[in-house]
Formats: sequence, structure tokens, C-alpha cells
Amino acid sequence: MPQTIAFLFPGQGKTPKSMLPESKRISGLLDMAGAQGCALRQWIAEARTDLLVRTENAQPALLVDSLAREELLRQAGWSPSFVAGHSLGEYAALVSSGALSAIDGLRAVMERGQAMCGVEGTMAAVLKLDIDAVASLCTEIGSGVCIANHNSPTQIVISGEADAVKELTRRAEEMGGRSIALQVSGPFHSPLMRPAQDALEPFLRQLDFHAPTIPIVSGVTGTVERDPEQLRGILCRQITAQVRWVDVIHRLSYLGVDVAVEAGSGDVLTRMGQRMQTEIRFMTYEEAIDEHA
Repeated sequence: MPQTIAFLFPGQGKTPKSMLPESKRISGLLDMAGAQGCALRQWIAEARTDLLVRTENAQPALLVDSLAREELLRQAGWSPSFVAGHSLGEYAALVSSGALSAIDGLRAVMERGQAMCGVEGTMAAVLKLDIDAVASLCTEIGSGVCIANHNSPTQIVISGEADAVKELTRRAEEMGGRSIALQVSGPFHSPLMRPAQDALEPFLRQLDFHAPTIPIVSGVTGTVERDPEQLRGILCRQITAQVRWVDVIHRLSYLGVDVAVEAGSGDVLTRMGQRMQTEIRFMTYEEAIDEHA
């Protein structure tokens, strides 16, 4: 019986450590980035993590890495029925689905990375508490902190002003939770990112969006999205919107997905999925390539 497969594209996090074989499309993307001063090919080859971890460089690097892995997965025989992306990964999902060209996806991500630089604030993961408990703490502390990512039933990422984030993690630990400070350059997916979102929107309004040939489950809405203008609108508000990853995984399960392959570096989405769902088999890129070798 044929399997129903989803490709999952990770967000900003693990820096690519090696350059995958370049197809014509990937080579063109790297050339375009290099022409604009973002020398991803050179920096990855030289392991310049000091440059690659910067938001303005990390975002295009991760997009290109995910698209290279997606190509190799398809060449190995994997064919997705659905795609989804976590935060930045939503851009790779749009390209994979056919809703956005690879060139426009890279151009948008380079603009996005530049816009998101320099906003003061921080993020932390809160473990062992559910979303209602964390939401209550956000309400108690006030507008300086909010829920940024609902990654799993007991992994909630908060974002906002440094003092407010610190206070929330203190209270969470008093309630039996555990917190981990995240090494990020700003308060992503919080109202503090509104200037970056406003700066990016005019650029997104100029891009050509198409009806996807593969349905996308949006991390902003948690539902299947097929309308090009709706997808544009989702990206226009994505920088400040909560990442509803629990809803994404539940939706994929409801849609009958059997296998979800992480089309990117690392295993963050694989591990989160395994903690949430037993009906879906979550696999890293390497596991999927080995299975079809």
C-alpha cells in the first residue's frame, strides 16, 4: 500500500556543516547569494560558523541547504503529498510546493534575514509545562513576553524583552518546569519584531505567488493552505505570528500522513514529532536517504 509522505523543513537553528552536491538550481542560488555579498559556498567550505550563525547569513544558508536536501530526497525516490515548514522553513516549503520560485524564495529570505537583525530581545524554551500554564504566566507578566512556538505539548518557546523572558523562566521553574535560554539574535515571533515584519511586507507584495501543486500545512494557521494570496498574507504576518507546530503535526496525522521526512540539517523536527505522534514515522534526511539507497 502506498505511503502518504510529508516533507518537513526546519527553521533557523543548526548551521550547515558541509556543502551538498550542487545541482544547476542550487549552484544558481549560491551564485546569486554570492553576487550580493553572501558567500555561502565559501563560508560553508571554510566552516566559517562565525559568519554563518548571523541571522542575515543563516537564513539564506538554511534555505539553500533545505532545498538541496529536498532535491536529493526526490532523486532518491521520495515524493511528498504534503509539505510544512517551521518558521523560516515555511519558505522552503513554499518553494517545494511550487507556490514560490527558488530564486524568489532566496531573495525573500535574504530580505527577511536583514530585516530581522538588530531587534533587542531574546527567547527561551520552557519544558515540562503545557501551553495553558505558559500562557497564564505571559498574561501575569504582561506584554513584554509571549509564546513564540508551540513545538510540542510540553515544549513552549517564549520570546520578548530580556527581563520579561527571564522572569517568566524563573516562575516556570518554580512551578516545576525547566527552561533553556536560546542562542538567538532577537525576539523572533513576538510583537517586538513588528518593524522587521513591516519592512519585509512591501517586498513580499511584489513577488509572484502561484497555486501550490503540493498542499502546504501552514505553521501560522495550522491548516492546509492552497490560495496564493492567502499564502502571501501568511508570510506578511509570519515574523510576529506564533509557530503552531503542534497543530501542524496533528493536521498531518488527520490527513493520513504515514511518514514525515525532515528535509534539512539535523533532527530537531524529527525528535519533536516523535514525542507527539506514534502514528507517523518521523525520519531525518540521512535516514530517508539510507532507506532508499
